[in-house]
Amino acid sequence: MNLAFRDAVAETLPSEARLRARLAALPEREWEDLAGLFAATLPEVDVLLALPEGLSLARAIARARGIPVLDALSPNGTGEAAGAAGAALVSGHLTDGLPEMEALLRAERRGLRVPVVIAAIERTNDRGRTRLELQAVRVQAAVRLADTPEGLAFERRTPRRWPKVS
Repeated sequence: MNLAFRDAVAETLPSEARLRARLAALPEREWEDLAGLFAATLPEVDVLLALPEGLSLARAIARARGIPVLDALSPNGTGEAAGAAGAALVSGHLTDGLPEMEALLRAERRGLRVPVVIAAIERTNDRGRTRLELQAVRVQAAVRLADTPEGLAFERRTPRRWPKVS
C-alpha cells in the first residue's frame, strides 16, 4: 500500500465530501506513486479502461506500463481497443459496482476480456466487490473504507475470498 495516498485519505476522514475534494485535487505525483504499486501487480493487459473518477490513476498506470487508456463509458471508447485481448478497468471510487458492471458489459460486447478492476477507494459497505467477483473479476483497491455512524473509517475486515467453483 502506498502510505502517502493512505495518509492523504486519512486527513479527510470521516468526511466523504472532504475525501472526494482531496481526491479531485490530488497532485499527479501522488497518483504516480500509487500507480507504481498497481502496475507491478497488474496482470498482462493491452489497454486500460478508465471510468471518469479513475482517469488520473489510469493515466499514471498507463505511463508506468506503456499501454493506452480509453474512456470506459464512451460509445467508441472500447471500440478503439481493436486487436486488444485483455483490459483492466480503473475506477476512482468503487461503491455499488454498477458503473463498473456497465463498463464491463460494454467491453465484453467489443470482445475485450476484463479480468481485474482497480480502484483507488473501495467502499466496503456497498456491494461493488461482490458484484464484480461474482462475474469472475478480481478487485484490487488501494484503500478500503467503511461507512460508520461517525462517518468514513478505514476498513478493518479483510475481503472475503469466495471458493473457486470447478
